[in-house]
Order: sequence, then C-alpha cells, then structure tokens
Amino acid sequence: MKTSSLSFEISELVGKNVGYITQIIGPVLDVASSPGKMPNIYNSLIVKGQNSAGQQI
Repeated sequence: MKTSSLSFEISELVGKNVGYITQIIGPVLDVASSPGKMPNIYNSLIVKGQNSAGQQI
C-alpha cells in the first residue's frame, strides 16, 4: 500500500471533521475519522496532497 504525506494549515482544520484515507481499491476510498466526528454520508470529501509525480492533487 502506498501512502503520501499531507500537509494542512491549522486554520483550515478548526471546526472541521478531519479523517484519513485507510485504503484505496480502484475507485473506492475507505476513510476513517474520530469517533463521533463522522461527517454526513452525502458531504463531499476533499483530499489534498501530491501524486507520485509530485503534482498537487
């Protein structure tokens, strides 16, 4: 399983539910968050990071 490092600005995280991707199989993402902090199922997922070529995603 390949992982990538993510960087966040603290001001962006205040008051937001934050989780992390635990697994990717094809088009399916498994995402984990803190107990009691799971966002509503139909809310959007925003992923920030870099791909293996170093491009921002």
